[in-house]
Amino acid sequence: MPTLQRDSHCSNGSTAGHTPSQHTGDIASISEAVLPETETILSVLGMTCASCVNGIEQYLGSMDGISSIKVDLMTAQATVHHYKPIMTTEQLCTSIEGMGFDAQVLASRTLASKATGDESHAGVIEGDQPADSWFSVEGMTCGSCVATLTSLLTELPGVVSADVQLLTAQAMVRHIPREIGVREITNVISDAGFTAAPLDTGADDGTGMPDPSAVALENLKKHRRQAAKRFFWSLAFAIPMLVFSMIIDMALPDSNRVAQAFQRTVFQQYSVSVIVIFFLATAAQISLGMHFYKHAFKSLVRAKTANMDVLIALGTTAAYVGSIISVTLQRGAGEQFFETAVFLMTFILLGRWLEAIAKGRTISAVEALVKMQPDDALLVSPAKLGKGDELTTISARQIQLGDQLQVNSGMRVPSDGIVVRGQTEIDESLLTGESVPVVKQVGSTVTGGTLNISHTIQMRATAVNEASTLSRIVRLVREAQSSKPRLQEIADRVASRFVPFVVLAAVIVFIAWIAAGAAGHINSKWLASKQGMGSHSDGMDEQKPMAYGIFALLNAISVLVIACPCALGLAAPTAIMVGTGLAARFGILVKGGGATMEAASRIDVVAFDKTGTLTIGKPAVTDSYQTESMPHEFNAWLNACVYELESQSSHPLATAVCTYIRENRPDAASTPHELLEHTELPGRGMHGTVQVPIEYAQALGWPAAATRARLLVGKDSWAKEEGCRMEVPTETRIQWADSGLTSVTVALVQESTDIGRALSSFALADQVRPEARDVVAKLRKRGIDVWMISGDHPAAANAIAQQLGIDNVMAGVLPEQKSETVRMLQQRGVGQEADDVTKCEANEMGVSGWMLKWLRVTRRPRAKRPFARVAMVGDGVNDAPALAQADVGISVGSGTAAAMETAPVLLMRSSLYSLLTFLDMSRMVFRRIKLNFIWASMYNVICIPIAAGILYPAADRGLPPVIAGLLMIASSLTVMVSSLSLKLYREPKH
Repeated sequence: MPTLQRDSHCSNGSTAGHTPSQHTGDIASISEAVLPETETILSVLGMTCASCVNGIEQYLGSMDGISSIKVDLMTAQATVHHYKPIMTTEQLCTSIEGMGFDAQVLASRTLASKATGDESHAGVIEGDQPADSWFSVEGMTCGSCVATLTSLLTELPGVVSADVQLLTAQAMVRHIPREIGVREITNVISDAGFTAAPLDTGADDGTGMPDPSAVALENLKKHRRQAAKRFFWSLAFAIPMLVFSMIIDMALPDSNRVAQAFQRTVFQQYSVSVIVIFFLATAAQISLGMHFYKHAFKSLVRAKTANMDVLIALGTTAAYVGSIISVTLQRGAGEQFFETAVFLMTFILLGRWLEAIAKGRTISAVEALVKMQPDDALLVSPAKLGKGDELTTISARQIQLGDQLQVNSGMRVPSDGIVVRGQTEIDESLLTGESVPVVKQVGSTVTGGTLNISHTIQMRATAVNEASTLSRIVRLVREAQSSKPRLQEIADRVASRFVPFVVLAAVIVFIAWIAAGAAGHINSKWLASKQGMGSHSDGMDEQKPMAYGIFALLNAISVLVIACPCALGLAAPTAIMVGTGLAARFGILVKGGGATMEAASRIDVVAFDKTGTLTIGKPAVTDSYQTESMPHEFNAWLNACVYELESQSSHPLATAVCTYIRENRPDAASTPHELLEHTELPGRGMHGTVQVPIEYAQALGWPAAATRARLLVGKDSWAKEEGCRMEVPTETRIQWADSGLTSVTVALVQESTDIGRALSSFALADQVRPEARDVVAKLRKRGIDVWMISGDHPAAANAIAQQLGIDNVMAGVLPEQKSETVRMLQQRGVGQEADDVTKCEANEMGVSGWMLKWLRVTRRPRAKRPFARVAMVGDGVNDAPALAQADVGISVGSGTAAAMETAPVLLMRSSLYSLLTFLDMSRMVFRRIKLNFIWASMYNVICIPIAAGILYPAADRGLPPVIAGLLMIASSLTVMVSSLSLKLYREPKH
């Protein structure tokens, strides 16, 4: 399958690298308007710092055919939106490889064309678009086999075309995945007498590519192994160099026979020690240094930028070449510091190995999610000839929509689906953070990757592979971890200019010390201290003072190697990586990543939707009334009739009435009754016909022959329209209305005379979440204003607000008006002292008259600010405009696709305590990011002058290049450890 391989794995022999082309703007505009856009995710190995990231983004971003690019240092991935006819995936890989990095395509999907009219974003075309799948086919012997198989495949429903190749024993089938999947095609080929197996090990959507997250994890492990291999290989040079340069030349006395043997001159004036050290340094410079030279060259020439490899290459080369010049000019008697270059490369490689280990730990949350997906599944085939169901083990990647699967106790659920047989308990802790197992029975939904801990069940697959909840969560977490907050963007700009600044500083330091030495301003103690720390010559007891040129060069090398843009580049990504991964463990998906957490760390106002957010969203009966003029037996009979009638409806109010009667009126279940017919009238309620016992008809004052009646269960207004006499006390109905309760009236209307009586009524209200009041109180304790924005009647909204302690309420707000409300809250600012908002001010803020009626601005002792940062918490469906308008949109969902695509933050749990956890974590993460930036900045501000030699006048000592290299490693590792310490965070007990 040559085409598939070229598109999946880039090779050196692929299409030539695409350079910034000379296409006209007309072509670019046509491509954006007509051509479908492609999103390609690539693995990019070899990046070391923010300069590498900026270089790739700037280099590829300047090319035609690329609309956007985002590179993530931590996951070593790049997400590119491009137009394939202009910029192919092969050209993307070749361009990145031309910069000195290793590139591999992880995933590529087609996005809808912008011409479709979707102004928000292009939608992904999945399942309905043709996909190419490859199969190995054994058993073909001639062209007849090829023709037969081709004809057989093309006749299958959902197959667009088929290409069978005899020589390669392969078949390429273009098909519609939603209509026919890889497994079905494989079975057809096998039934035809051939041995078939799918070659696309990634997904049955035909992309032929492995899961991006799994490959990213594998690439990071590969990078860690390569870093370890390079470090241990460097020890083969560093250890002998330590023995010859430090122990034999410097530690052993001249009287020692070993020292004398190595100080003996064998070639002109060069000693054995100098020759051995020279060859060791040369071999190290070629084998170890080639890696740095290659990346530095491609960074400078191809990407037109400078990264950390440039500094390392300059520093080690300066030490190596400087030693050669010094020894050569003085015929073996000059200072040499070959070991500086070797030790520097060894320490750098050690640091990169440790960084690779730390990076692997920062993405442990993603790794845990990826490992939740099982490899295999049990496919249930229909029973044949009275036998039991047949079970077949298949790959989880071959599951198709509608498949019936069996999940035994102890197995993970292979895909999203619905339980069709059995009952069990499912552990969903890794998805929602809830440790208590959830009971699942027939009709319940299950999520792929969760653990069945009780009994065997059978399920029907409803979402598979990339469309499953687990895959969506992994993708959202991965995207969140690659997003950049404002602080990181500033750091990236600094890092892009950092290396040229350091090189310039090193040149200035070198020139300054040369000038100081020529003027005689370098103290002999300074030269002596430098001799003991980074250079030496033959005959330690008779050493001459170091030449000030060598002294200046060593100080310049120290400046080059101590400067560390890596710490700046890692300050935010590492903290965000750990923070978003930790949030996912607690059932909080932060789609917006760093930018969202940055905004959440400074929230001033939290606005709640009422229904489904502060309340459970399921009404319940809170009060009821039954007529006292009728006997108890009649009320039991009437409740039985109401229960049967309401059970015919799926309306939430009907369900609540049935639940109340079942739990609070047990005598209704055993009372004989007869419901003759029923009808549901939208907007009114349930209508039925009942047979009334004679004794009850007489008690109602009806004629003895009037035993048929119409039963009405619904709105008060409906009963009044039917002319029913309302027996529910007026004060009771007024009290219910003032409390925001919804009443359901029960009335009997005599068929013959149309005389009716409203004999009973139920008062219903949405149930307040048990934790809502505590959450509101804790938000206010933190100085955050709490608002309720509801579309309900003011009485109902105010009743709920009073229960929860919310003072600021806007009621009667339509869904499309909620975004305007959020904008008003943002524009009113923080710390206003006005008791109210005038009409003039309302017009300036764009506040409508209906909104002004409900607006109440409270005094706050906080500092004034013209704009307030608002978080909107809603159910993720009806509140979509408001969630988009808010600085932070937070959706309270259950992991559904709609909820995931709505807001930057998704609370997977049903508890509002997750909101407090998210705000706590956001503040903690951004405090850590600021601490990391302060450390990285202060490190460079303090250490670069010290490396330049600013302490010589005060302490008579400086910083040798080797120690400078160690400090550079320590700065990056300190940032990594600081971010990893976020894992110590524990969710507060509520």
